[in-house]
Amino acid sequence: MNLLNPQSLLRWFGFTALVMSPLVSTSAAADPPTSIEIAWDAVPGSDVQGYKVYVGTSSGQYSESYDAGLNLSVAVPDLVWGTTYFFAVKAIGSTGLESDYSEEIVVTIATPPLPTGGEITMAASGQLAMNWSFPTAALSSAPDFIIEQSSDLVNWTVAATVGAWSYSGGTTESVNFSWPVAVSGSRKFYRLTAKNWLGTSRMP
Repeated sequence: MNLLNPQSLLRWFGFTALVMSPLVSTSAAADPPTSIEIAWDAVPGSDVQGYKVYVGTSSGQYSESYDAGLNLSVAVPDLVWGTTYFFAVKAIGSTGLESDYSEEIVVTIATPPLPTGGEITMAASGQLAMNWSFPTAALSSAPDFIIEQSSDLVNWTVAATVGAWSYSGGTTESVNFSWPVAVSGSRKFYRLTAKNWLGTSRMP
C-alpha cells in the first residue's frame, strides 16, 4: 500500500509499526536528504534483545538495515525524492536469532505538485493579487504555498506563506488561492512554489 498519510498503522506478531512525520532537511541543495522515522510497539516477553529495520527499493529485497537496539523507533536517512521504499522490521532474540520479517510498509517520497497559474491580477477594488490553483486531491498532503520576491531575479526572500486550507473556492478538481500583493515604489518579481512535510516542489 502507498502511505501518503504519515499516521498509517500496521500490525504483525503483536507489533504495531507507525510511519511518523519525516524529518525534512531545509537545505538549499537541489536534492535535500529526507529521513523517515519508523516506530513500533514493544514485543511482549523478555526474550527480545533488540530490533532491526530493513529498507530497500524493491519488495522483499532489502539493501540496508538499521539496528535500533532496544529502542522502539529508528530514523532511516538520506531517502531520495521520487523513490518508493519498502520497510520491514525484525525482532532479535536472546540467542541473536532474528524473527521473520514483518509485513512491509511502502512509502513513496514525493514532493507536492506545483501550483498552476501564479498570475498577478488587479481586482475591481484596485488591489493587486497573486492568484493560483492547486489540485484538490493533493490537499491531503497539507502543503504550504511559499511566495518569494526579488528585485534582481538572483536574490530571493520569502514574502508570505499561505496554508493549504486558505483557498477561496474551487471545484472537485482544483481549488483557488489569492494573496494580496503589497505595492511598493520599486520593481519586484515574484515566484510561487508548494511545500509539504516531504519537501518543496522543484520548480517555483
